[in-house]
Amino acid sequence: MHFFQKDHVLVGIIVSIFFTLTMFYCLYTLNGMLIGKEIGGLPFGGVKERFVSTLAVFFNIIPFIIYIKTRKDNSMRGVGLVTIVLALFVLVFYYII
Repeated sequence: MHFFQKDHVLVGIIVSIFFTLTMFYCLYTLNGMLIGKEIGGLPFGGVKERFVSTLAVFFNIIPFIIYIKTRKDNSMRGVGLVTIVLALFVLVFYYII
C-alpha cells in the first residue's frame, strides 16, 4: 500500500501543507499575471496578499471532503489540524498585527 493511501494523521498533515502551498503559489502567480489586464472593461488592480492567503487556507476543504468521502478519519483530522493552525496564523499575521 502506498504511503498516501494510508489512514494516518501524518498523511493528512503532509497533504494539507502541500495543497495549501500549491494553492497559494497558483493564486499568487495568477494574481500577478492579471494585474493591469482589463476585466469587464476595467483594469484589474489585483487583490491583497492576505486575501490570497485566506483563499489558500480555505481550499483545504477539497482534501477534507475527499477524506470524508473515503472514510479516512485520521487523515481528515490531520487536514483539519493544519487548517486550523494555518487559519490562526493568517488571522494573527495579516489581520491582527
